[in-house]
Amino acid sequence: MKKSVIFCCDSNTRGMIDFYVKTGKESIYLFSQKYRKSTFMHYKDGLILDEALSYKKAHRDQAIMNVIKRLPANISYIEKECGISILNRTISLQTA
Repeated sequence: MKKSVIFCCDSNTRGMIDFYVKTGKESIYLFSQKYRKSTFMHYKDGLILDEALSYKKAHRDQAIMNVIKRLPANISYIEKECGISILNRTISLQTA
């Protein structure tokens, strides 16, 4: 399976940024949240899923840590809705 990438981009709504997960060629919307420059700069170029979920990479930035808290629940929801496997724990459950 290809590596999943988490990235964000400006939304059409003022003061909000949208988060997406890219699996292969498809980008799937995860959630939107209030714009914070540190969060945008951290995720704008995209991060591999393991890095995107790493608190060590957050450097104690509360805005980034809040995104990290939201990602697993939103990714789990997308996995159920789209019938895809993104998180390592989901992949290992399917192979067991």
